Amino acid sequence: MTFTQPAYRFRSGVFTPIPLSTKTPILLGLDKELSVLKRNIELLISGAGALNILLWGEKGGGKSSAVKYLLKEYTDRGLRIIEFSDDDYYNIYILYNEIRAAESQSFIIYFDDVSFDETDDRYRKFKSIVEGGLEEKPKNVVFAATSNRRHFIAETPSKSEDIYSRDLQNEQSSLYARFGIAIGFYPLGRELYLEIAAFYLKDAGIELKDGWEVDAESYAIERGGRSGRVAEQYAKYKKILSLDID
Repeated sequence: MTFTQPAYRFRSGVFTPIPLSTKTPILLGLDKELSVLKRNIELLISGAGALNILLWGEKGGGKSSAVKYLLKEYTDRGLRIIEFSDDDYYNIYILYNEIRAAESQSFIIYFDDVSFDETDDRYRKFKSIVEGGLEEKPKNVVFAATSNRRHFIAETPSKSEDIYSRDLQNEQSSLYARFGIAIGFYPLGRELYLEIAAFYLKDAGIELKDGWEVDAESYAIERGGRSGRVAEQYAKYKKILSLDID
């Protein structure tokens, strides 16, 4: 197969191109994180060996946008992203065969919003995909996953120190260790949130009137907290209110 499009969804052995926005994602306040990610992709493209990537933390913090940013930055240098479902375990080796045949390109196999509970068998299937068996993943591939949880799985207080509890902890740690780059996306502080909101307001042509900071803060509180996504939504909300509708 020739991977002419930047992004695909691979499901049940079938590739489907993913339409992407033409805009480059705006990620304010994440310069350090993006620098690490870009250096890793440089290694992937050069064939020097790159690390799997875990982006975890708050919803709306920019995890998925960071992946889209990498694709925008490196599409012209042969980077492609393939979205893969964590429960499509048996087709991973079919995907590997296609990727090996495209050795001049580099790939991110992307798992979006991965989350399990302790009784979810999909967790072990996902772990098998990432850890691999006798067949290693191609050299021109890294895994990238986003999750609200650092270890992908809902952690409950251990009621005992029995063998089962320790085995579960070891299993979680072994999966986490497969992601050599793990970046946490935390709730925004007030100053950074307002900086991002001001950027989006100006981009939308909205004047920053006296008291706008209090209004922006109230909007964030009503939506459960500060994030880049909430800041962008606030600007769009103010734009809607500014429209003249007869």
